[in-house]
This record gives sequence, structure tokens and C-alpha cells, in this order.
Amino acid sequence: MRKKNTPTYLKVLYTLAFPICSFLIMELICRASAGRGLFKTSLDIQNYVRGVGISTCTALALSFNLASGRFDLSLGAQRIMATILGATLAIKLGLGPIGMVLMVFAVGLLGGAIVGTIFVTLRVPPMVLGVGMTMIYECLTFMLTNGEGVMLFGKGYDKLSELSFIIAVVMIAVLLVMFLFKYTKFGYKVRAIAGSQAIAHNSGINIFTHVALCYTLAGGMASFSGLFDAAFKGSMPCSMGMSSNGAVMSNCFPMFLGGYLSRWSSQSVGILVATVTLKFISTGLTVLNVTDTATGVINMTLFLGFLIFRANENIFKIKRSDAQRIQLAKEKRLVRAAA
Repeated sequence: MRKKNTPTYLKVLYTLAFPICSFLIMELICRASAGRGLFKTSLDIQNYVRGVGISTCTALALSFNLASGRFDLSLGAQRIMATILGATLAIKLGLGPIGMVLMVFAVGLLGGAIVGTIFVTLRVPPMVLGVGMTMIYECLTFMLTNGEGVMLFGKGYDKLSELSFIIAVVMIAVLLVMFLFKYTKFGYKVRAIAGSQAIAHNSGINIFTHVALCYTLAGGMASFSGLFDAAFKGSMPCSMGMSSNGAVMSNCFPMFLGGYLSRWSSQSVGILVATVTLKFISTGLTVLNVTDTATGVINMTLFLGFLIFRANENIFKIKRSDAQRIQLAKEKRLVRAAA
């Protein structure tokens, strides 16, 4: 018997239940412990929305490769390189905010394309390639800017930190990724390769061309995250010693949680909702004056718990199915014995 599809209204309710529950729980905890809610002033809301925008772009960038089992460790370095070099070029060329976004995006695409081309040409394992390209990109950015990074504060690029601008760019990015993954051949190939590379190759899909494209788009998407982060803080310094990975690693949880929520929506919408959900938790911990280190421990503990849940979510169904199969085998054996 064919299983009925979940009604649309239930999918919406299931998806929205995560951020609503997260908000209510943290709101109650903050009011009980700190005597205030999550958002006390308009500045709190602005910082929250900016944080959601930055994290969403990073998680979307991760989804291009990590969903297929490739972890690009150089994504953080691509993010910093695209932001610093792209913004520096835009400033020297006298480009406005829109021009800077496009310039940073172009450098991000180039950085991702180089990593993807090396991967499909030399067949270097993704983790090894990521480590090498991280050090190369970090050193290259440091060398080209003399270690100064980029300064956006006071240079007429305040629009980049405005909520309306960030929301517009993030929504465009979410809709673009949703369209790519759900309504194009690219998305079909992503799902096919994630399922089985051997079967995808035998069906005629050029895996290596597709993988190079994933690396390219991931670099471009990560550049948005870096630019908004730089606009929010007013600057972005150079990073060395693989320290650029921190901003990317911290957004693995939204990416994986978004993948879980995609069963009721889509990959990009799931990531956006997951980011909103987890940012409520981080904001609440900030209100409770929890240190950054302790916040990181709590977030990673929740992440680990989620991964354990995903690995064992069907364990009771499997055990029940095994028990039914054993019982059926016993009944058949008894029938044969009686005959």
C-alpha cells in the first residue's frame, strides 16, 4: 500500500515548530534567570538578524559539498580571501555597495573554482586538499594586503550592514539555492551523486564536472558571509595557521539540522529555519552571560546529540521489523513441523 504524502500545512507546521519551540524555551529561561527576554532593544534584533544572515550563507556554502560527503576545509580561507581581496579591489576601483558585493562574489567563485579544478584534476582527497588550499589562500591574502586585511568602516559602505540589504541578499541566495537544488538538472545530479557515485556515473552523469561546479558555487556563497561579517564588524583581518576554519566549522550544525528539516521543505529553506532556531539558543546564552567558550561547548554538545539521534532515529523501527521477521520465521517453521 502506497504511503500518503504529508499535507502541506503539516509540513509547514513541522518546520516552524523548531524555531517557535526554541524561541519560547529560551525566552522563558531568560525571563526566569535574567529578568528579561531575548530581545530588549532594536539593536538586539538587528544583531540577531545579521547573525542569521551570516550563518545562513556559510551553511548554504557548506551544503554544496558536504551534502555529498565532501568536506571542503578551505571554505573558511576562501571566505576571507574573497572578502579581503574583493573588497579591496572594489574600494580601489571606486565601486559602490552593489559593485563590492559582485566583486567579492566573483573572487569567491574564482577561489572555489581553483579548488574544484585541482580536486577533479589531481584527485587529491578533499580533506587533504582543503588543508593545503587553506594555507595557500591564507598566505596569499596576507601577502597581497601586507597583513592589513580590509577596513570598511568610514568608507561609505554602511549600506552593506543595513538589515534590509542583508535580508534581500540572503533571501535571494536562499531562493537561488532552492531553485538550483529542486528544479534544475544540477539538483538532480546532486541527489544522484549523494545516493551513489557509481550509479550516477553509470547513468551518464559527469561527476567531476559537477563536483567542480559545486566547489565554485560554494566559494561564491561563502563570500556573502564574509562580506556581511566584515560590514558588521567594520573590518576583516587576515588569518593564518588555519584559523579561518572557525567561522565555517561553527556552522556545520545549521547545515546538518537544515538537511533534517528539508524533509518537510527544501535544503535551503531548512538551513534558513535551522539557523534561525540555533541563533535563538545562542542569543539566549548571551543574555544569560554565558561565556563564548561555554556557549561553544553547549552548541557542540547539542550538535553531537543531534548526530547521535540521526544515527539511531530508526532503531526502534528496525528492532520491531526484526522481531516481526523472526516471529514470522518461527510460525512458518511450526507450520512445516505440523505438516
